[in-house]
Amino acid sequence: MKTQPTLKHLMLCTLLLLSFSSFSFSGITISKDSTRAWIVQLSSSLPAGSDTTLPKWIRDGLSESILKGTFDTTSNKQKLYSDLNNALSIYHRKVIIRNFDFPGLANGSYQPNGFSQGTQFANFKVKLPSGSFDPDFAVSYAPDVMSFVNNTASLEQLPEGTKLYRVCNDGWDQFTGGYWTRTKPTSISEVIGGTAVQPEWNSFKNIVEYTVPAGGIWVWRGLAAAQKLSNNLNIGQPYLAGGGEQILIPLVYRRLKKADGSFDFRAINPAMQNRIVVLPANELPWKR
Repeated sequence: MKTQPTLKHLMLCTLLLLSFSSFSFSGITISKDSTRAWIVQLSSSLPAGSDTTLPKWIRDGLSESILKGTFDTTSNKQKLYSDLNNALSIYHRKVIIRNFDFPGLANGSYQPNGFSQGTQFANFKVKLPSGSFDPDFAVSYAPDVMSFVNNTASLEQLPEGTKLYRVCNDGWDQFTGGYWTRTKPTSISEVIGGTAVQPEWNSFKNIVEYTVPAGGIWVWRGLAAAQKLSNNLNIGQPYLAGGGEQILIPLVYRRLKKADGSFDFRAINPAMQNRIVVLPANELPWKR
């Protein structure tokens, strides 16, 4: 005769299941404790919450083996954790631990194809078109020549209604930055690799659209020069090849001037700000 399971039987079965680290049901393995033993041990020497933060980074895409290996070999685990916790994005975290498995990276060693770092400022400030109609163009942007392939950028006037796009960090100082593209990126590779944007510079979390006002604006257009993967960590292998088209909008459109005629880098030009729209996050393919 069959008997119905009693409460005592059910409790015994539950205790038996919990005594194992994991068990399978219908082909699905259920873990008793999803936190890895090495994370439990490591987090005891790190700030509170690290035992949940580290697994989240792994779920976001960090290689667990590389992450563990980096913590195992570092002499300052607290600093490494702080650097990772303050990183701008998952791509920035991957750079920090040398987890080079994301789009936009070029094999080989970085070879500068912009302007030579050893050349004097006075010699290269004339490499960009002078734009005699506005002396600010020639003087204020000389250092940016290094971001164009072979120091070559053409001075062009964009007509009213032209749309430009920029992937950037939070804040209006970032929304009104200098570098733009004429098309919205279709992949993170176009931003990191094509326009050679180091992950330590950019969170890749916003995309803004700027509409050129009546009368048009003058800009420099050229191809993005190659960059190291990281200046801070001096990583040049792999590197960012660049080669994508970029637009540089001069400061005269982006910032206001002080009484002495110099630019106030903190004073955003409202004429530009009022023509910028922050697009929805789903306009970024890597955030859909």
